[in-house]
Amino acid sequence: MHFILSSKKHLFLTFCLLTMLMGCGNTAATPTAVISASPTPSATNTVQPTATLLPTVTATPSPTHTPSPTPTPTATAVPANLSGNPRTINLTTAPEAKSGASCGLVDRLDFPIAPPDGIGVSRGGGDFGQFRDRYGKYHAGEDWGAPGEGSNFGKPVYSIGHGRVMYAQPEGWNRDKGVVIVEHVIGETREIIYSFYGHLDPPSVILEPGTCVQRGDLIGNIGKPRTSPHLHFEIRTHMPYMPGPGYWEEDPTVAGWLPPSQTIWNQRMASSPGVSWLRAAETGSQPVGLWRDDLFLTIEADRLTQTNLETGNAQPSPLVGKKIENALLHPQTNTLFLQTEDGLLLAYEDELLWEFELAGSSRSDLLPLPNGGVMVIQGKNMTGLSADGAVLWQDDGGKRPFAWTLTTDSLIYTLSGADSGAWTASTSEPPQQLFAKTGYPITVGENVWLYASDGIYRLNPDNSELIYALPAANLNFSTITPLPAGGALVLHTDPHDRRLLAFNADGSLRWNLSVAALPSGPVELVATDEQSMLFITSSDGNNLQTNLYTINPQNGDLTHIFNGGSRPFSSNDTWIAQADTSRLLINNAGGAILSLDPQQALEAVSAASPPN
Repeated sequence: MHFILSSKKHLFLTFCLLTMLMGCGNTAATPTAVISASPTPSATNTVQPTATLLPTVTATPSPTHTPSPTPTPTATAVPANLSGNPRTINLTTAPEAKSGASCGLVDRLDFPIAPPDGIGVSRGGGDFGQFRDRYGKYHAGEDWGAPGEGSNFGKPVYSIGHGRVMYAQPEGWNRDKGVVIVEHVIGETREIIYSFYGHLDPPSVILEPGTCVQRGDLIGNIGKPRTSPHLHFEIRTHMPYMPGPGYWEEDPTVAGWLPPSQTIWNQRMASSPGVSWLRAAETGSQPVGLWRDDLFLTIEADRLTQTNLETGNAQPSPLVGKKIENALLHPQTNTLFLQTEDGLLLAYEDELLWEFELAGSSRSDLLPLPNGGVMVIQGKNMTGLSADGAVLWQDDGGKRPFAWTLTTDSLIYTLSGADSGAWTASTSEPPQQLFAKTGYPITVGENVWLYASDGIYRLNPDNSELIYALPAANLNFSTITPLPAGGALVLHTDPHDRRLLAFNADGSLRWNLSVAALPSGPVELVATDEQSMLFITSSDGNNLQTNLYTINPQNGDLTHIFNGGSRPFSSNDTWIAQADTSRLLINNAGGAILSLDPQQALEAVSAASPPN
């Protein structure tokens, strides 16, 4: 089964909101730059059909903000059983002093206002590195406001993690008020970063240098700087003993500052069970697939990029130096098709096989044909090409594809739009309509099923049949995937419920459970050789969060094995892809790409969770 990812991402632009406001006052004189080389559900429970955001369990209490609930559908099925909380795996009750870390190592970083996740804040995470004409410089931190209405003055600010106070002055920024700087030592490598809290109310700055603080400890309260009350929050690798300027003459990341919110999310994800590596992602990333010698291909910043699955090291692919409009890795032959910026379609195996000049340079849709061929859709024009680049047929009935599956002798695909239907094409025949309904086609054994808005169909050339009827679905928030042992899993979202359904290979229903209480948003069902999983992308307006749950195919029990995110975020830049038989790649909203072993994560989370 294959989905056209952009169909869901396009809708998701309206689902996610991002608030990015400005307002840090310029402060004390700029010192000499120091150049530095550095660029959840609760534990075991039963899911109830009521609205929830991700609850948080911590060993060290962190103050939390209670958001307004988001309405969820009224459940029409028995709730699925949910266990596991990946957040709790690495938490420590209190920091333990170690060599090189007198106040202990960081277990997990939280946000400085409304921890742990900063949900409901009035501003935060959107203005790092912004150029401000008022000062003629770039913002070296983020401006944060507290949840709720009214002034931010007096609202509490908390330590983002275990650490040691390096600097604490009630008037550290003079008219722009108090400053506290905390040192954090992360991981066994002993990487050191400094969290910076500025514009604090002077009477609230009572910490002393050398004091150990825990994640969630009170740092101070928001004061009244020259601008409106807010927190100026930085993460940096230099200047532990002085406030610094708040702004910088060039990109702050080249002079020792880090993007604060994304640094917090990246530390959380990198320390999650099953994650072997994490690297920064380029805007506009999209997956292509596993290529040669354990290299996974992506398109990042319009360039073909190859990532070593073992190390996470990424570099531009040597195959082509041009900008790439689109790419397809053929699932049967592993032939790589690339559409370049100058309107060429290139086919590669170990080397360039052939090139084909397209009618224009605008982005085409590429779908695989049997035996290594490819179908190119440019507007209304469709062209079928063989494995050796010969034109097989041409047609003028093209529309934007929605989803597809490939059998041994035909391509089955559907089109965007309620009445666009399901179509079939082959190396010998141009597209012909197979069925009047659109949806997600998948291959189940020797059959092709179609998950349409009103149910599951078995597609036949002469008489397609309804296997299982369902209430009208929102297909952009629903999906289907085949099970390795036969049958299929369906995530069905309708006005009354959101359900997981498991079907046997003969089309009979195995189980039907409500998951209405899980975070709402676009979904994917993914599978490795050992696990079937549910991936959900959700937004609270400031964060975009990704959550992954394993699914027991026998009874539908869910285990929460991963929570990631980005702040700020690009709603188009979230995807999950099977890297190989045991690993997944997850791109978190344009913030970071990581490698996850879901079986390893499941074992760690299950061992830490109390039994039902």
